[in-house]
This record gives sequence, C-alpha cells and structure tokens, in this order.
Amino acid sequence: MTAQTSSAERMPAGIPFIIVNELAERFCYYGINSILTVYMVQHLHFAEAQATIWQTLFKFGAYFFPFFAAILADVFWGKFKTIMFLALFYCAGCAVVALNTGSVPLALGLALTAFGTGIKSCVSTNVGDQFTTKNQHLISKAFSYFYFSINLGSSVSIFMCPVWLDRYGPRVAFGIPAAAMLFATLAFWAGRGRFTVIPPARSERQNQGALAFALCFAPVLALTGWVFYITDKSALAAVAALLLQMALVIWLCLKTGLRRALPVELIAWLEQSFTGDSLKLVLKLGFIYYIFVAIFWSLWEQSNGQTWTLQATSDLMDKHLFAFLKGVPLLGALADWEILPAQLTVVNGLFILAMIPLFTFVVFPVWARFFRITALRKICVGLFVIGASFAIIALIEDQIFHGRSVNAWWQILAYGVLSASEVLISITALEFAYSQAPLKMKSFMMAAMYLFSVSVGQAFTVQVNTRMIEPLQVAGVQSGAETWVSLSNVARLRVGQKIDLTGDTGLSMTGDDGKPTELAGTFLVQQVDAAGKRVKLMDVVHRQALASSGEFKAATAQVSTYKLVGPVYFWFFAIMAGAAGVVFIFVSGLYREKIHVREAVADATA
Repeated sequence: MTAQTSSAERMPAGIPFIIVNELAERFCYYGINSILTVYMVQHLHFAEAQATIWQTLFKFGAYFFPFFAAILADVFWGKFKTIMFLALFYCAGCAVVALNTGSVPLALGLALTAFGTGIKSCVSTNVGDQFTTKNQHLISKAFSYFYFSINLGSSVSIFMCPVWLDRYGPRVAFGIPAAAMLFATLAFWAGRGRFTVIPPARSERQNQGALAFALCFAPVLALTGWVFYITDKSALAAVAALLLQMALVIWLCLKTGLRRALPVELIAWLEQSFTGDSLKLVLKLGFIYYIFVAIFWSLWEQSNGQTWTLQATSDLMDKHLFAFLKGVPLLGALADWEILPAQLTVVNGLFILAMIPLFTFVVFPVWARFFRITALRKICVGLFVIGASFAIIALIEDQIFHGRSVNAWWQILAYGVLSASEVLISITALEFAYSQAPLKMKSFMMAAMYLFSVSVGQAFTVQVNTRMIEPLQVAGVQSGAETWVSLSNVARLRVGQKIDLTGDTGLSMTGDDGKPTELAGTFLVQQVDAAGKRVKLMDVVHRQALASSGEFKAATAQVSTYKLVGPVYFWFFAIMAGAAGVVFIFVSGLYREKIHVREAVADATA
C-alpha cells in the first residue's frame, strides 16, 4: 500500500527531460520570434505590414506542421522517433536563419524552422502520456511545470536576443537560439530510456507508410498554396481549402475502394478517429478551437514580437522604466537605463511565472466559491480579458498617433492583462485538447485543435493585414532635405498615418548607422499639403523629416497606406475579442466534457 501511494505521488521519470527540452526549444523559438520583425523592418527595410505578414506566415507554418507530425506520430512512428526526425530540420532551419544574407535565404530558413516545429504536438502530448489513472491528479501540476519552462526559456531569450541583435548583429542574435535548439535535441535524446511509449497505430513497415503519407501530404500542401496565391493571398481561404482537402482524403480512405489498398492499422485509426462519437468530438472541438481559441491567438501573437513591438519602437514611447529613481542613492544609475522595444515582450513571461501560482492558489479557489469552474468558462472570461489588453494598446496608439509621449509602463500594464488571459485560455486549452481526446488520438487532437487553432488565428491576422493595405496613386516623389510624395488624392490622409514604400524606389536615405541605405519600408505623414496634393514624410521611430536622394522609379515602386488608421487597428481586434466572448457564453453551455487517460497498471513493487 505504501509503495502504491508513493508511486501515485511521484512524478514520472521522463518528465524532467521533456521539460528541459521544452525550455531550450522555447528559448530558441521565442528568441528568433522576438527579433524577427525588428530585423526585417530595420535591417531588410520591410514595410511594417509586410513584416507582420511574413512573421505571421512563419507562425502559421510553425503551428500547422504539428498537424503533419501528429499523424506521423500517432499512425506510423510514435512520438519519440517523430520528434528526433523533425528536430533535425528545426536545427538546420535555425542555422540558415542565423547565416542568412537577405530575404530569400531568410524565407528558406524560416520554412525549415516552421517544418521542424511540428514537434510541438508530440512534445506536449508526451507529457500526458507519462501518466495513468493512478497518478492522473498530477497531470495539471506537470502541465504547469511544462508551461513554466516555456515561459522561463522564452523570457530569457526575449530579453537577451534584442541586446545581441543591437550589439553584435543578426548572426549572433539568431545563432545563439540555433545552438539552444541543438541542446534541446540532445536533451530529449538523453531521456530516451525513461519515457513511457504509446505505440503508433501501425506496427509493420512503418517507414514505408510514413513515406507514402508524406508523398500524399505534399500535393495537399501544394494545392493549399495555390489557393492562397489565386485568392490574392487570402490566408483564410487557404485554411478552408486545407481543411476541406483533409476531410475529402479521410472520406476517400473510409468510403471508397481506396481503403483496400491502405494498411489495416491506418484504416482502423481513421475509423476510430473520424466515425461515431469521435467524429462528433472532432466537430465540436473544431468549432470551439477554430473560432474562439483562434481569435485569442490572433490577438496574443501580435504581442509576441509583432504589432506591439513595432508600437514600442517609436521615440514617443518613453522606455526609461526607472526614471523615477533618479537621485535615489545606489539605485539612481537605473534611471538612465532604457529597455529595447523587443525586450518589452519579456514581461509577458515574467507575468506568467507569477500568475500561474496566483491563479492556481488564489484566483481559482476564490472563483470556485461562487461558481463552478470549467475549462470553457475560463476560456470565455479570457476572451474578454484579452480584448481589454488590446483596448489599452489602442489608447496608447492614440497618444502616439497624435504626437504625444506615453510611458512604456502602460504597455507593460497591457502585457499584464494579456498574461491573465493567457493563463485563462492558453493553459486551459492545452490541457483541454489533451484530456478530451481518446488515447489513440492524443497527438492528432493536440495538433488539430490546440496548435492548428494558432495557425487559424495567424491566418486571420494575415487576412486583416493584407486587406487593410490600400494602394495609392503616386504622381511623383520629391527627394531632398524633405521628402514629399505627390498623390492623386490626399483627402483621406492624416498626420501620423503610415505610408509604405516598397519595391525598387530608386531613392536612398541615411540609416541610423550613418550609412546610405535604400529608401524603403514604412514612414509617417508629417504634413498634408491639400492644395498641392502631396504629403511630407517622416520616419516612424524619431518622427523627424525624412531626408532622401535619388530619382523616384514609378515603374518599379509601390506606395500604399493602411485602411485601419492608427488606434483603429487595435480597436478592431479588441471589439472582435469582446464579441467572441459574448457569443461563447452561449456556446460553452452546449458542450459536455469527458476526460480520457490511460488505465493504471499494477506496480511490480506493489
């Protein structure tokens, strides 16, 4: 009895290796992610919307490929072999990103890295696989440790990578995360003898089956990309095309003669997963994750090195966090310290580290005294909370848009509110996707619901940023100490509004390093000359008149602005999250939870 009790209260031996692997891998991913937009805007001179789209597509891939990996793990290889295979692509992609010298190598490196992040679905479900009905009460604690490691690793890299980029350049700033990913791979390999292994559905000719699956998966990807291209980069259309193709493939495998040519184990897995109650579960969870959880991720990921970071690059955001200590003995030196824009993201991880115990031991127990706590109720409240965080960001943007200074502590407040929503939704949705899935569908459901919902959220962000770009008809550009853009119509343009110059403009400017560089990227309207139908440009960061030289090439340059002007962009997302929360109040009452974990096996020592 004592041995059984001790066993039930002991954390499985494989958990530490999983957590160390996750800590290092998240250090890598979030380190790259924290500086990617800043690197593209400031080093490659991408327009802000273009950089947001590129990074969002990278995140889309990073959360889409776990879908591929989940089937590979559940059906053919199992989790360990799948993780080790994809980790090699992950390491290679990070190395290419670190060594890239332009936009094309960067795209290749990001593609390989995104493919390698397919391990996400396998690593997170591997946590739950270590438990049985005997010690299932420890699952929440293990997932909390798991999430703690995510935020510890991400916090360190988010704080340090911007410093490395600023001091040593992109090769060091991207190279250190690449080294961390190599360490993560070795750490997971070291724990290979300690993991509980859930065998895949297929027991024979696993490699042949995996190759055939990959060959079938390739045209699905190609067709999805084609839909994205022909619909003028409509990410939501591409997502819909992908889901329809997957549904069609499953139907063909189960309802046509194709099933006779497929392995018996694969057909059995498909029947178990996509018929009867399992199919109903997939549809119910899909509705919850692809709409409501996806909306959360659309907002949350913008705080993660994207639009929130771009907001913080403005000199109008005072980033001297400890200016109030000026004159204080011993602490006065901190008054002159200025946090870098990309470093502000680190406070999210720090808030999470503090809020996990706060919510676990204070908020949730108090909540339980008045209302029954369920996973779906947490998600519902979280939607309102994340909407509030974007409302704060919108108010900050309104100050900057009108040329007024604002302290970075206001953005830190927004991160605090955002972090509360993360505890309510992200951790809950992670555990919910695992607990609701039958045993043979754990990796698939983690990928298809929790992780793919992130991709759907990114698709929505891409859709908004693509559709809000409004081309402008340019009559010419006057270079010199001031840069004026002549337009056919300036009636809708306002001071502070963003103007993008992309393509080969034929113009150059002086960069922050004092060297001449191509005039391209995002700028602001400093003055509107309605009579002359022209606008004067200023730079985004310092808001000073833009000096340029050269002759404008109208044939190869594109000039555009954004339909969602200034704070309107953030208000759009804040209102969307609030509306989703209202609808989810009614949706959450229609779902009935059912937990699936392994049955306990009697201990040999018992």
